[in-house]
Amino acid sequence: MSEPLSIESDAVRTFAATQEGVAGQIAAAGDMDTVTHVAAMTPVFGVIGADYLAMFAAAQVLHAKDINELSGKVDNLGKHAFGTAAVIDDSDSSFSNLLGSLGNQIGG
Repeated sequence: MSEPLSIESDAVRTFAATQEGVAGQIAAAGDMDTVTHVAAMTPVFGVIGADYLAMFAAAQVLHAKDINELSGKVDNLGKHAFGTAAVIDDSDSSFSNLLGSLGNQIGG
C-alpha cells in the first residue's frame, strides 16, 4: 500500500526563495577582478614569474566562469521550484473544484 503524498507549496516557495538568495551569494563570490589581482602580484613575481602569472590569471578566469555557471544552476533550481509550487496550487485547486462539482452532482 502506498503512502499518501502531501506537499506544502509554501514550503516549496520558501525553498525556491532560499535557492535564489544562495545563487546571488554565489554570483557575488564569483565576481572577482582578475586584472587587479594579477596587477597586484606583478611587482612580487616580476618578469621571472610572468608565466606563473599568466597561468594564474587563466585559472582565475576559469574559476570565476565555473562559479557563475554554478550560480546560474542554483538560480534555475529556484525558478523551477517556484514553477512547481504554482503547478501544485493549480492542481490542488482544479482537483478541489472537480470534487466539489461531483459532490454537487450526487447531492452533496
